[in-house]
Amino acid sequence: MFTSAVAIFSAGTSFRWVRDHLCRDLAAKAEREGADPYDLMTDLAAASPPGANRLLFNPSLAGGTSLDASSNVRGAFVGLDLGHTQADVVRSAMEGIALGLRLALDEMRRLTRLSDEMVMVGGGSRNALWRQIFADAYNMKIVKTNVDQQAAALGAAALAAVGAGFWKDFAKIDEIHRVEATASPIPENKAVYERLLPVFARAGKHLADLGDLLAQQAE
Repeated sequence: MFTSAVAIFSAGTSFRWVRDHLCRDLAAKAEREGADPYDLMTDLAAASPPGANRLLFNPSLAGGTSLDASSNVRGAFVGLDLGHTQADVVRSAMEGIALGLRLALDEMRRLTRLSDEMVMVGGGSRNALWRQIFADAYNMKIVKTNVDQQAAALGAAALAAVGAGFWKDFAKIDEIHRVEATASPIPENKAVYERLLPVFARAGKHLADLGDLLAQQAE
């Protein structure tokens, strides 16, 4: 009957943009070695500390959502200086996605009661650093199951099974999910993200104002 509309428009696609435009060396190395370029990127990001040495990334590369001050908001690296490394850039992209989704999560918390843990699915769920960043940024236990990237397919199959009468309800979904790994918040990392969150939100509001000004240039 209801679906949430709190999200960001560019999470995985923002990370892909970073891969394609800022990590071409890692993509080329991955192709030579038969590796996944995202694995090389996250390995590199692990060398940067939580907070990416005070580098923030706003992932609004596809524009603003209902949570943003303007649909004209666009992405940005904030605080970039000569001391930052490729590792900082990649980690800040990961953290910016997590912080953007944290704001959406906080809005969900305002609307309804949520569990104290979350099942993470999709490509990012396969990576331990991604899971830890989300656990720390959300202050929530992150659970990885065997479903991984097949969550949408499982949901569609479950709807068909219930609709056709093969299942009496959706309880069987819990039986299909088998926990493979968990990540719990690390207190010192969580503290970093709690300090960064209001800065991240404020940067988003300024970027929305700038986006409106830039949009006027096209008129």
